[in-house]
Amino acid sequence: MTDAVDERALHVVSPASLRTWFRFFVHDPGGLDRIQHVGDDPRLSPDRLLRRLETTGARVAVFHSSHETLLRDRALADRLRDRGYPAFAQSPEAARLGVDKFVMRRFFQEYGLSALPWWRPDSPEGTADNPLVVVKARSGTQSLGTRLARLRGAALAGDEFCELYADGTEYSVLVYRDAAGDAVLPPVWKGPTSPDLVPPWRRLRLCPNPLGGAELDRRLREWGLRTAVAARVCGWVEVELLVTGDGTVHVLEINPRVSGTMRIAALATGIPPFSLHREPALRGDLAAVRRAAEVPYSGPPIADPARATFGTSRLTVAADSYAELVRMLGAAAEGQAGVVLASLVSTEESGRSVAVAGGRR
Repeated sequence: MTDAVDERALHVVSPASLRTWFRFFVHDPGGLDRIQHVGDDPRLSPDRLLRRLETTGARVAVFHSSHETLLRDRALADRLRDRGYPAFAQSPEAARLGVDKFVMRRFFQEYGLSALPWWRPDSPEGTADNPLVVVKARSGTQSLGTRLARLRGAALAGDEFCELYADGTEYSVLVYRDAAGDAVLPPVWKGPTSPDLVPPWRRLRLCPNPLGGAELDRRLREWGLRTAVAARVCGWVEVELLVTGDGTVHVLEINPRVSGTMRIAALATGIPPFSLHREPALRGDLAAVRRAAEVPYSGPPIADPARATFGTSRLTVAADSYAELVRMLGAAAEGQAGVVLASLVSTEESGRSVAVAGGRR
């Protein structure tokens, strides 16, 4: 951590997907910051970053990590600090949780964050019943390799585990932590689970949550913050949550890095997520100031901040009404996404309240 809030920053950006839109989510009124897209090369040298810091006059490095670079960036930040440069990077504890789901699941059990049973390759045979389970890779991300199976037929590889499948609704809560305090963004609604295991990034996502009310908003934020504190997060973490039919909240995953729901939550709240290190006033439960929606997208890249429209593998838009969101999404809002949005438009136009929920500005 560092208190160099007003210093020129060098943003060290790993995810390639941020190249077209990162700069629009940075608060840099003086135009002093520099952005270095470095990718996920594990051999990235601290000397390269030191040269960049020296040539640009930047006095602080801010790491924006991907799943693949969490540990690399943590080590690079330590090397820069040894050379006298303050650096923001994920904590060692949270980084280890982020790259190893065996460690993550033990952490959930230790802190009472999930009651969903899980099994490693050496444990399913001793279980009496044979429930539906979701098989996941120990170091997987973006649902790669995820499959549904019966427990006793799961045939787990050594680098896989499985957890009990449960019906419910999925959410993400983004939390930012540093020496200035904690910022908690409004929950992102990701829709119901289903046995076909359509990953959340392939579904409609909405922020704020239009369907749960203020009490659920409060509970989800509390779970997100509780998880971030227990994980000793430094910077951003996405806490993925499942709410089952009886109202029980389970933590499914934590992503202590740049995550897929960051853009929609940032558009809904109007905050610059990649510059919160220099925005100490933006702490506490932050409110949504407009509605935002996101759907899968396969068109050309879009980066249009004036129209609050961004397109990569997802099309993300923000507006003051659901009707305007539908217009902006156009043909991309099809299938079940179109049905949900049409229902929200109908509710909104009938005069019934669809609240922009939670927090403060």
